[in-house]
Amino acid sequence: MLSQLLPMLAITFAVFVLFFVFMGIGYMVKKKPLRGSCGGVAKLMGDENCSFCGNDPNKCDSIISEQQENALKAAQLGKSV
Repeated sequence: MLSQLLPMLAITFAVFVLFFVFMGIGYMVKKKPLRGSCGGVAKLMGDENCSFCGNDPNKCDSIISEQQENALKAAQLGKSV
């Protein structure tokens, strides 16, 4: 029993480690923090307010538009974001 359990645990641990390593590499390459959807699961469950955005459904859109404006300004200055 233990001889079957240890390889399975080792493989599971390795998959999790690889997952976090690839997430870290993705962060270093893109320089953008990880983010989820604003109320994606909550909307499916019937909750109209987004607890992650401070119950402001337009906040996520405004943050995205601010990031796009900053990227455009940086591109005009010749800098990468």
